[in-house]
Amino acid sequence: MLILWILLFSVLGSIGAIITSAAFLLWQKKKHKGFISNLLSYATGTLLAAALLGLIPQALTDIAPLPILSTVLAGIIVFFSLEKLVIWRHCHEIECEAHGATGPMILIGDAFHNLTDGVVIAAGFLVSIPLGVVVGLSVIAHEIPQEVGDFGILLHGGYSERKALFLNLLSSLSTVPGAIVAYFALDTIQTAIPYVIAISAASFLYIALSDLTPELHRKVGVGYALRQFLLLIAGVGTILLILQLHP
Repeated sequence: MLILWILLFSVLGSIGAIITSAAFLLWQKKKHKGFISNLLSYATGTLLAAALLGLIPQALTDIAPLPILSTVLAGIIVFFSLEKLVIWRHCHEIECEAHGATGPMILIGDAFHNLTDGVVIAAGFLVSIPLGVVVGLSVIAHEIPQEVGDFGILLHGGYSERKALFLNLLSSLSTVPGAIVAYFALDTIQTAIPYVIAISAASFLYIALSDLTPELHRKVGVGYALRQFLLLIAGVGTILLILQLHP
């Protein structure tokens, strides 16, 4: 039963995000940007709340604070280094500095990211189904705007719509084997789960604060700021609601 939960959210976090991004082909470019901005605000709230209110407290349940927080710090440094090497890149606008990278590099980075998403989802469900749902929803919330952005990068790089969709789908499928391998490996090494959760929290914090938040600051104005704030709070509220219903 547990493996079915893991597979469900792995598929929703990868293939579901790709299908959603493909649906944006039916929209005008102006509408793309507005909706992506809203998704980024909501995703930022879910990622921060999942890391700080769900993942880190759970990791600290049986382990002393120093090892767990040191793991979080190390994870943030590792993700920073990976992004500097253009292995892991989240960009949500078509014109940005990262788009000098080739299409294959974007796809490789996305495949690596989705692989770790699978590990994150499996680790969450191995602790408890409610925590797994919180992690899964957070993954989905940030995957959709990321995949839309990646899809735009491929189209901007000269790929046809069909080829961009196929390659994006192919790279996203790494979530499922990542989740399956993690399920069987982590289930036999229970002591590793708190540290995997800590690394997951680090990835959520890094994505939210380093990649998503700067994108939100690109637009100024009271209306934009109020909408972003309300959607960010809505993302936090979603995670809080889940944690309250399933402590």
